[in-house]
Amino acid sequence: MDRIRTNLEKHLQALCVAIGSRHVGSGGEKRAADYIENEFRRYGYQTVREKYPTTGWNFKSFEFTNQTRQIQVSGAVPCFFSPSVQVEGKLLWITRRELECLADLQVNGRICMVATISSPEDVKGRNQIAEELDRLGAAAAIFISDIHTALAPSTKIQRSPFLNQIGCCAVAEEGALELAQHKDDVYQIKLEAFSFPHESCNVIARVTRSESPKGVVGAHFDTSPLTQGAGDNASGVAILLEFARLLHEKNNGWNLDFAAFSAEEYIPETLPPGSGNYVLNHQNEDIRWFLNFDNIGLLLGEPWISTILGEKLPPLRSDNFPIRAASNTGGDDKSFKQIGVPSIWYREHSFFKQFHTDRDTIDTIDFEKMATATVDALKMFEQLTKHSIN
Repeated sequence: MDRIRTNLEKHLQALCVAIGSRHVGSGGEKRAADYIENEFRRYGYQTVREKYPTTGWNFKSFEFTNQTRQIQVSGAVPCFFSPSVQVEGKLLWITRRELECLADLQVNGRICMVATISSPEDVKGRNQIAEELDRLGAAAAIFISDIHTALAPSTKIQRSPFLNQIGCCAVAEEGALELAQHKDDVYQIKLEAFSFPHESCNVIARVTRSESPKGVVGAHFDTSPLTQGAGDNASGVAILLEFARLLHEKNNGWNLDFAAFSAEEYIPETLPPGSGNYVLNHQNEDIRWFLNFDNIGLLLGEPWISTILGEKLPPLRSDNFPIRAASNTGGDDKSFKQIGVPSIWYREHSFFKQFHTDRDTIDTIDFEKMATATVDALKMFEQLTKHSIN
């Protein structure tokens, strides 16, 4: 157990501290892929990279200033895929009712404050709002990051890669209150960033046996922009790597892919590009299950194992975590569900929802819990592979 914990800590240090943000198109994404591939090879695996087109994002700088008071707006971050913008003026506050008639508002050249409550399912809606404001000529849009911790806004609360000129940012509760208290002040947003055509890749360590069924063990290594992504999802990648080390030449007669996916933190109305590309390439293979590690091992959180299409799985038990059937998909399991492959997802509910924010750092991680999850998953693997492979 001590060695497992030591290895997990090493991987988190490399991914979160040495590499840092690993969003699509960043240098961190490439360095993380290199690190994962090198670790797989060090454990004795043959590796392959499967590439696919995505949209990358290059971020340079961001400032959101109250010009009237000469202070920076608190708790503000740029949104994933936002274009560059430099604009100054008073805010145009837009209510939920006014969102239904944006074309009737004078949004051209304005900084639009989208002052409405949203929910975790509303990312697609916020993307559509940004795209409509972009079409109408708005200079900038501000979204309230209400689903995350009050002090740290999400960098992907809105994440449309199809914007032309509108700059987008998000504010947490602290920043939103400042704006509400000073509606008549003049503000300036300066954002330097751009999107570009990009090629991401999945990094796969492969164990191949003829005429055998296949299992996939996976985790995504990309992050939301400007975050360490410790829980989401360096934790899952670290467990994936340690899992591969512990299972080397112990595959119980199965074909196995240990798959590190990129581009999970992407567009909500489609499949995640990384796992989506994987199932497209391998959907005709005899894949029996997908074992997924994503956001597991938090100091403050409630871990559990989520099963999707559980009726296709053998009876499973865990000595450490509750197993709950899930009807909805929320990550790379979505891609596997589309081709009828059941998933077993080690995950965690975060009390303060620090994922996708700059508070998702290595000091929020419980390495003992991660080690427990690793050992538990090994026992889960035994349950998944002990049945007939004919």
